[in-house]
Amino acid sequence: MTIIFKAAWQKNDPALEADAIAFWSELNLIPAETMQERSKELAVVAYEDGRVIGVSTLIVRHMAALEQKFAFLREAVRPEYRQHEFSIDLGLETRNLIESYALDHLDEKIAGMAAVFQAPNIGQRPLSRRIGFVLVGYTQQDEQVRVSWFKHFRVPTNLSEQPSFNS
Repeated sequence: MTIIFKAAWQKNDPALEADAIAFWSELNLIPAETMQERSKELAVVAYEDGRVIGVSTLIVRHMAALEQKFAFLREAVRPEYRQHEFSIDLGLETRNLIESYALDHLDEKIAGMAAVFQAPNIGQRPLSRRIGFVLVGYTQQDEQVRVSWFKHFRVPTNLSEQPSFNS
């Protein structure tokens, strides 16, 4: 079986959006009234044998704690794929996609990808080094907040200066 990742970021592809909505509906993952809006945030849709097995979405927001803009990742994966490396593969595919986008759109000043980890039993163990997530804090619900900085982003040595984005 071969997994196929389809890039969806800012494509407004009705077929990918419909597939994501059907996936979320089938697994009852998000409220029906938010599915259409969430489908506009699609990043990557993953298929195996024509069946959706995972979806990632991104929303670009300012993270006050780090004073930078990040693309916040959300992932949903079929239950039978959750104990495998597939979630990491989907996250890496999404990271590569948004990092390439950020490099092509330096004016948007996206510093990296971020995620709030809601998975149970994640504890203190590090997540895949392939994605590069590092722990930067916790939500009020005690969920881990992790970021992965993009290679082209440079934090200024003098914090009163603007960050630079090397291409």
